[in-house]
Amino acid sequence: MSSHPIYQSIRENPRYRSLVQRRSRLTFCLSAIVLSLYGLFVAAVSWHPEVLTYAPQLVGLTLGIWSALILIIGSWLLTGFYVLRANNAFDQMTLALLSEIKA
Repeated sequence: MSSHPIYQSIRENPRYRSLVQRRSRLTFCLSAIVLSLYGLFVAAVSWHPEVLTYAPQLVGLTLGIWSALILIIGSWLLTGFYVLRANNAFDQMTLALLSEIKA
């Protein structure tokens, strides 16, 4: 099925290559951000747990709990950013590619 000429013309189209490159770059960057932050959190828990058990006067929660909440909410926000980007820019690029291929 993938040997059909239309698939070949899509793969060779510069718009398709641009779409794949931009989408891959964004996915890699967002994944690297999330994995780095989680890695730093785990490293902080491993090497300096006393810092994360500090409880400032912020609703009585420890710094570790605040850090974990920020990580989780930040991950949701980055996922939302990707969905917005995919639904706007990437979908427009896909529609432009399809209209060019159909013509």
